Amino acid sequence: MELRQLEYFITAARLGNLTKAAELHYVSQPNITVSIKKLEEELGTKLFTREYKKVTLTPKGKRFYEAILPLLSNLQNIVDEIKDTRDKESGTITLGIPPMIGTFTFAPLITYFRDTHPHWELMVVEDGSIGLRQRLLHKELDLALVIIDKLDDTIDALPLFTAEHKLCVPRNHPLAAKEEIPFSDLRNEPLIMMRLDSFHRQRIFDECAKAGFAPQIALSSNHIQSNIDSVASGIGLSFLLDKVTLHRDDVVLRSTSPRMKVTVGIAWPRNKYLSYASRDIISYLTDLYQTGEPQE
Repeated sequence: MELRQLEYFITAARLGNLTKAAELHYVSQPNITVSIKKLEEELGTKLFTREYKKVTLTPKGKRFYEAILPLLSNLQNIVDEIKDTRDKESGTITLGIPPMIGTFTFAPLITYFRDTHPHWELMVVEDGSIGLRQRLLHKELDLALVIIDKLDDTIDALPLFTAEHKLCVPRNHPLAAKEEIPFSDLRNEPLIMMRLDSFHRQRIFDECAKAGFAPQIALSSNHIQSNIDSVASGIGLSFLLDKVTLHRDDVVLRSTSPRMKVTVGIAWPRNKYLSYASRDIISYLTDLYQTGEPQE
């Protein structure tokens, strides 16, 4: 039994798909299949039931998964800690940032990181808060700047700031005359939304449902500037966090009723060893957004 076999098994069990497991480990799908088959032969039992592209743990497979998961997690933590103790001058941090939050948080963060840790690599993963929270659950990220409301109890986080999702409308649109716009006023308005993995898309769908209608989606895109351009062009209305700087006067932001306030924080997988540089990023962001004065 090899460590790599166990890692492939854990990933396949977590994702429920051999192809996705192969992509995550940068190997071919047949490699994953052969490795798991050898593991099953060695254990003398089936670990998965297979249905088309989906794999599901058998009762014995689930028992095996639950037994080895904490062992492998502890082993990885020990390896990471030893590497970190040996060499604090270089390494890699995988950081998740949603596109919208990244527009106003990334520049100061990467400037600080490069100045403080010039030999470390910052690997950025762009996804919506929902997608990034899933990646944290699977320990695919070291850290993530995400909306931390209703966070899973296997993720730790520190709140950084509160923000409000506001409606972005053309300045000459009738709704721009209102300071606060009820969701019922959006019944016949085409909307420009972030893609399916975003927290704000889910919240907007929920609020529209409460108002008694399904939103008309004209465009789904994670490209913030393109969404703002589309609003200015009259394609539809969109939603932005109030901390996003517009740098233009042909669109305006208006609060909705009810207001959509969220808490943004820095999050990481619970029980995962945090490197020296990861802990420094947490400290920097906490100082920056909670006191406004990052410590040297």
